Amino acid sequence: MLFAIVDIETTGGSAQWHKITEIAIFLHDGKQVIDSYQSLINPQRPIPANITSLTGITNEMVADAPTFEQVAYQIEEFTKKAVFVAHNVNFDFSFVKKEFANIGIAYSRKRLCTVRLSRKMIPGLKSYSLGRLCADVGISISSRHRAGGDAEATAQLFSLIAAKENFGVTLHSFLKQNSKEYTLPPHINRDLFDKLPDTVGVYIFYDEKGKVVYVGKAQKIKTRVYEHFSSSTHTKTKTWFHNSIHDVTCEETGSEFIALLVENELIKKYYPMYNKVNKKFDLNAGLYKYQDQNGYWRLSISKAGKRDTPMLTFASEAEALNFVLNKVKEYNLCMRLAGLILPKSACPADMGASQICHQVCHHSIGSDAYNERFEAAFASSQVAKSYLLKSKGRHEYENAFVMVEKGKFLGYGFIDNNESITSVTDVKNFLTPCYDTRDSQTIIDRFKHAHGVQIIQYGAVL
Repeated sequence: MLFAIVDIETTGGSAQWHKITEIAIFLHDGKQVIDSYQSLINPQRPIPANITSLTGITNEMVADAPTFEQVAYQIEEFTKKAVFVAHNVNFDFSFVKKEFANIGIAYSRKRLCTVRLSRKMIPGLKSYSLGRLCADVGISISSRHRAGGDAEATAQLFSLIAAKENFGVTLHSFLKQNSKEYTLPPHINRDLFDKLPDTVGVYIFYDEKGKVVYVGKAQKIKTRVYEHFSSSTHTKTKTWFHNSIHDVTCEETGSEFIALLVENELIKKYYPMYNKVNKKFDLNAGLYKYQDQNGYWRLSISKAGKRDTPMLTFASEAEALNFVLNKVKEYNLCMRLAGLILPKSACPADMGASQICHQVCHHSIGSDAYNERFEAAFASSQVAKSYLLKSKGRHEYENAFVMVEKGKFLGYGFIDNNESITSVTDVKNFLTPCYDTRDSQTIIDRFKHAHGVQIIQYGAVL
């Protein structure tokens, strides 16, 4: 079997928008290099200064070099009967394939990634970048970030790996038609991917330092994770995305409803760099009550944090204000105590409004009598806005629940069918707390009356 060990230099990180400036190919028979090919390539566009700084390849150097079309036949013939090998093979292959496509030729080869191969055959290293990996195994790179030097070092690395015991078995598994080895990110362990469940839930990608870089939800976790990397399009951002992923974990949720809530919570918690939506942290408005020095209940409106306990929660401050205004009118409450006018503003009673404000200001209605009216105004609303949403669990023997208390989304959880649940307090023992945001409320509103979701008012059991 022949192996074409390839390295390229380019004008940028995206095969869709950039071009090759240099290519080197070392033909390997599984034991040693038997032939090689190298050439600068005229990209027919300027090379950015930062690229020149990295590679040393200037516009002057490629001005008289052949275009890719002029060397395409040589490259095609040189790799014709060989496996396409590169360190992070998807990057190099995407550029070569795109260059061939630009001249009307469909280019297809079996692929082999020496990053993934090294992880399998030389486990336990801190880094599998070409520079660090070669330094660890004693391979010197004569010309770093030039196609010839990097391809030669990759060829030496390949020779070292090919000489190891069980290389043939590993190679066969990597090159099987249904193998996902060359499509997975170079730093993701295949065994880790194989252990992912193909059930509904949330998956999380981490970088080399363990930082969360992406959170997603899926009806089938393993299938969706693979879809991230099986696309034929290769942009600069996608290449960075692939190369940054070093680990993946997941959380099964049993339903799309819970998956969306968990995804939303994790995105807001970790603010992953590759997530584009759900990152805005809009907490809902909480309606809070407190007693002043004279014993009267007063109201205030502010954002509702995860640990806060508002009397009621609303999607916006405007919605909360409108609710309070209606209650003031219906139950004849004091506008000042309800927080609708500033403490030092003129009393509405002096402007012909309800006498209750005048009575409060002049203490002609006691705090006990006023507070009784206050409690009556909001009691029914608190009950109506407190409920549980019951849905399918992760397994047949459990149920999932979402808890909304006084309009505030408290979180979600899972309860085994054998658990004895007699009160809301029992349910809270299984609660995973979440932020009450506009996004979470939107998800709840969407699924509140969906098939398979049951509304249970407080006082009932799961």
